[in-house]
Amino acid sequence: MIVNLLQKKAYDTVSASLPFTLDDSKIHIQHGHSYARSAIKVHDYAAGVMAAYGSVVEHLGTMRGLPSQTMSLNRRRCGLLLNAPQLQFLNGYATLMDTWPVGPDNGTYRAKDGRYVTIIGLHPHLRDGLLNYFQSANTASAIQASVARKTSQQIEDELAALRLPAGIVRSPEEWLAHPQGSAVAGRPLIEIETHRGASARRLGPARQRPLEGVRVLELTHLVAGPTMGRLLAEQGADVIKVQPPMGDWVLPLWLDVNWGKKSMLLDVKGSFGKGRFIELLANADVLVNSNSPGTLERLGLDEETLRQINPGLVVAHASYAPPNTPWASRRGFEQIGQAVSGMMHAHSTDLPDPTVVSVLINDYLTGNLGAIGIIAALAEREDRGGFWQVHVSLQRCATMATTLLEQRDAEPYLPVTIQDLVDHGVDQVTPSGIFTRLASAVEFSHTPSWVRQAPSIPGVDPDTTDWDDPASFKTEPPELPHYPSRIARDGGIRNLVSSYGIEDRGDGGGGMSLASKALYEAAAALRAGEHRA
Repeated sequence: MIVNLLQKKAYDTVSASLPFTLDDSKIHIQHGHSYARSAIKVHDYAAGVMAAYGSVVEHLGTMRGLPSQTMSLNRRRCGLLLNAPQLQFLNGYATLMDTWPVGPDNGTYRAKDGRYVTIIGLHPHLRDGLLNYFQSANTASAIQASVARKTSQQIEDELAALRLPAGIVRSPEEWLAHPQGSAVAGRPLIEIETHRGASARRLGPARQRPLEGVRVLELTHLVAGPTMGRLLAEQGADVIKVQPPMGDWVLPLWLDVNWGKKSMLLDVKGSFGKGRFIELLANADVLVNSNSPGTLERLGLDEETLRQINPGLVVAHASYAPPNTPWASRRGFEQIGQAVSGMMHAHSTDLPDPTVVSVLINDYLTGNLGAIGIIAALAEREDRGGFWQVHVSLQRCATMATTLLEQRDAEPYLPVTIQDLVDHGVDQVTPSGIFTRLASAVEFSHTPSWVRQAPSIPGVDPDTTDWDDPASFKTEPPELPHYPSRIARDGGIRNLVSSYGIEDRGDGGGGMSLASKALYEAAAALRAGEHRA
């Protein structure tokens, strides 16, 4: 039973989005101290959503003949998982190695009218587009000078027309009064639609795991979409991730969200790649898509075509903005969602300048919401058949966050330390070495969460890879491939920086296992000195 009112509110809001009602009587959430210092109760939001994920997994499992389960969660671990890439280590060293994503092209700046605007240049083409628009060098001072020559509304509108991510820092009240904010707030956290069809695809009884036999084809990018696939894989789904032969990817994010998946390179714009993709799609249960709006349609895979290829498919979309809203075609990221929705404003009321909440709350919780919607749709398809669509968005997730508030100092905070990896970390031996990472949020009483396949470089599996043979499903309980972290317990973690989150300095830089912004600037100065020499 969930007793915390904010956790219960998040859980019940998820439940209200689904075609059936969730029951929290089998849920126990252990208290744990927050590390994310904010008026937005990050840990409670995460615990409520992740508990709902546990409930839908248990619901589908019992439908498939598995025993009824109880589920335990730890409030602190739920929040830690929102910074999972910074708490993943390979042979004791952080996988968060890149310094370029903390460059000044990712940040919040004051515009001519005194309002603040957040921009994200995470990938080279975005960075170059932003710097070209501002006619600026990639330094904080140069960007600030350029931003100060334009009004915030001008910047937001003009960058949207260029399909570049930017957003005005609004208050929650401004957001709800805005046509987009009003439209978003009126939508459920998870949107699930069905179309009756001649689908005969059913999962049937399960032997050991709630999602065994579920075939998931993933065409995703960065965090929210891949998180859906990883959460499905943890419950036994067969997940094939399709990655373009050339494209943008961020190593620590890739390593965190691609556990348990086969990884295949396919050029789905070419004749062979598209043909192979359709072959896999025809026998899939789920397609997960987190590409820019219109990508599937440009590939010739609109809804009608998908229904013809596979009338029993569940198609899940993760996007910046919900479909059929004024901003449905816009691009955005975690931080842009925080800016426009009022999250950044609510978080920063007692700070000198607006800054983001210190976790990737929208990315990871949107991924959890998407996984919940997929599992709910699969459960309904088991009874009703049909073609299903699931929609989740960063904006809707962020808008919900602004309703889960307390005074910042209403609770004590403890920074992240090695003890968190001792308490919540697991080690798993892989061909690449020993990974230390956070355990899954939900501890099920009968069917533990686990994955055998570790993330590797994109395309580690050949493009002829197919779905698992049902005859290979085991009838005996598995031996878990992970165990409580010995590396953390024995002092083998080499470069954890104790802090209160990925951006806890309030300046858009730094992290728990990444070179801090100060070190980034020192490295930049060193490089400049080398160039002068």
